[in-house]
Amino acid sequence: MSIIGLLVAVVVICLVWWGITSVLGAFNVGNPIATLVKVLFVILVVLWLLSAFGLVGGPILQLR
Repeated sequence: MSIIGLLVAVVVICLVWWGITSVLGAFNVGNPIATLVKVLFVILVVLWLLSAFGLVGGPILQLR
């Protein structure tokens, strides 16, 4: 992954995070559910980054 690809990925991840928090706040979702959604998103991002850098073997989140 090039530095430009990493920069684009960080921008997209931040926009999705902002969207998640905005939607959860707009629909007045309770704290336990909002926290669960945010934690699941962070886990998916971490797994994707580990896979993108080749630190995790196998077909975990192959988005290519």
